[in-house]
Amino acid sequence: MPVLNAKTSAVTSSSALRQQRLDVQLRQLEFNALLHRKLDLERLFECLLSEGQSYLSFDGVQYLADERGADIALGFSRQHRQSFELRLGERSLGEVTLMRGKAYTSRDERDAERLVATLVYPLDNALEHHRVAMKAMTDSATGLRNQRALDELLPREIRLVRRVEQPLAMILMSVDYLESISEHHGSDVGEQAWQSVAKTLSNRLRQSDLIFRTENDAFCIVLNQTNLDGALVLAERLRQEVDRCVSYDNVQFVLTASAGVTELSVTDDANSFLQRSGQALTMARQAGRNQVRALVSDDPADGNDPSAA
Repeated sequence: MPVLNAKTSAVTSSSALRQQRLDVQLRQLEFNALLHRKLDLERLFECLLSEGQSYLSFDGVQYLADERGADIALGFSRQHRQSFELRLGERSLGEVTLMRGKAYTSRDERDAERLVATLVYPLDNALEHHRVAMKAMTDSATGLRNQRALDELLPREIRLVRRVEQPLAMILMSVDYLESISEHHGSDVGEQAWQSVAKTLSNRLRQSDLIFRTENDAFCIVLNQTNLDGALVLAERLRQEVDRCVSYDNVQFVLTASAGVTELSVTDDANSFLQRSGQALTMARQAGRNQVRALVSDDPADGNDPSAA
């Protein structure tokens, strides 16, 4: 039988074990406090991805929001996943997925569950903060996000697609002479027309796409994981959908729409991205309206032909 003396003993003393437990508890308290300070959804999940490595190794996190939030994907998409639906009482908080290249062991699965469970209360707080913030960023006439929301969310979308190296496209669409409905039929009918167009466009988009009503009364549509060709096809389809989407008192209004389309370049920021889509929309209007025009970046780093489509 092997004999262990005091100098070579591998047995951890009870005081050392207590200290280790205290250290672990302290780290957990600090981690929980850090999560509770993150009221922005994206910042909350960035904290989970970076600080959560102390408890479990994973490469990416995906959040599928319920009605109060917004979908988020950070890090890298990997084959092996652990998904958890989070609830607080009867209220759903959405689904969180941790991703990595290495398979999860039984212990890893338990660690992943404990890690995600720490999100429940911070996530509920962040979702409520998101709901209030989004109310201030909603256009009252159409129910769409407004210019303030566009200014805030577009830089975030650009950061996200660059992390995962996916394309991002934009459609800037204007319904030709839509304001004339208010002039000839009254403001109530005009507001209903805006709502009908907004609903028609929104119903043709994916959940991951974003649509805004800009301060210039155009519809700005941000298309995730979509290149220029895909955006052109969608823009043409939307242009046709607008044609007869507005009616009032058995009167069908015949409408036309003009659209400018562009794709995010490697050197774009939110301002240059928006500006180029605006230039493409101007081209469509100057060409006679009721059509779609595309404009690509003239930056040589993109390898694009700067000619307009």
